Amino acid sequence: MTRALFLSIKPRYARSILEGRKTVEVRRKFPDLPAGTTIVLYSSSPERAIVGTVRLKQASKLPPDRVWELHSDAIDIAEEALGEYLEGADASTLLEVEHPRAWERPVSLASLRALLGFGPPQSFRYLDSLQVELIASSGSSETY
Repeated sequence: MTRALFLSIKPRYARSILEGRKTVEVRRKFPDLPAGTTIVLYSSSPERAIVGTVRLKQASKLPPDRVWELHSDAIDIAEEALGEYLEGADASTLLEVEHPRAWERPVSLASLRALLGFGPPQSFRYLDSLQVELIASSGSSETY
C-alpha cells in the first residue's frame, strides 16, 4: 500500500459504513483515488476516535442533483439533508466502499496525536503505510 486516506466522518455515518448499511460516502469535493485504497475512518465528536477501515471500490463524480436519484439506497442520509449538504456544489464525489472492518479497540484522539503528532483532518488527508501501521498496531490487531 502506498498511501491511505484518513477520512473524518460523523459518528452516525461511520457506524453505518462499518455495519455495511452505507456503502457510498458523498463528498462535495474530492481528489481522484484508485480502487483498492484503504480508507481509515475517524469518527468525529463526540466519539473522536479512529474506529475502523474500509476499502475503496471506486470513486466517481456526479452532478449533485443526480446523487439521490441514483444512490438513495446506499448513502444512508435523508433527501433533505443531502440537498442541504450539496447545496451550491458544482459536483459531488461518490466513494463506493467495501470490506468494512470495525476495530475492536478504537484509537482515541489523544493516542492519535501521540502516535503521529497531529490530529484528524477537517475532511481528509493522506497517510503513508508506516502511519497506518502505527495506528493499526495501537488499535486493531490487523494490519492494512
